[in-house]
Amino acid sequence: MNTSQDIINYLIETKNYSRFLEIGVRWGSLNYIKCNHKDGVDINSGENNYVMTSDEFFKTIPADQMYDIIYVDGGHEKNQVLRDIENSLEHLKEGGTIVCHDINPPEKGHLNPRYCHNSWEAWAQLRTSREDLEMYALNIDLGPGIIRRGSQSLYIDELESSWDYLNNNRKQLLNEITVEEFMEIIK
Repeated sequence: MNTSQDIINYLIETKNYSRFLEIGVRWGSLNYIKCNHKDGVDINSGENNYVMTSDEFFKTIPADQMYDIIYVDGGHEKNQVLRDIENSLEHLKEGGTIVCHDINPPEKGHLNPRYCHNSWEAWAQLRTSREDLEMYALNIDLGPGIIRRGSQSLYIDELESSWDYLNNNRKQLLNEITVEEFMEIIK
């Protein structure tokens, strides 16, 4: 497994998920997902069936429209990522999973707004404040992050918004794991 789509398909197969939502649809990305029901949200038209912002999407769908797995890969600014995760949690079925892209940038250049930007800071904020979540950041493909309801030990150090801080603390800050560790956890 090398990509976020591989991780998503593994979760769909392993957990028998049937309803998938992608926030921020890249051209052709939904074609790689092997799920019975797929919804996509993006501000640009394409293969997505909702052409709007993710904020608009979550305001307009019924409260009981739920998903087994949600892929957050829309706007990469930390406040938008945080809103997308919080809104996704409201529409996540019991036993469901949220996968976030771009939260474990491997190089400083990935902090460019065109790439991962500061999305890792939203992840870090949840790692310091949400004991009711189980969170892991994989060390592949710009860091797909896995969020499930559960429990976690909070990251307690003061957060700094810098590459050096992220790079020096990623193992504990992001709760970074390997694909092999992820597969063991998901069993």
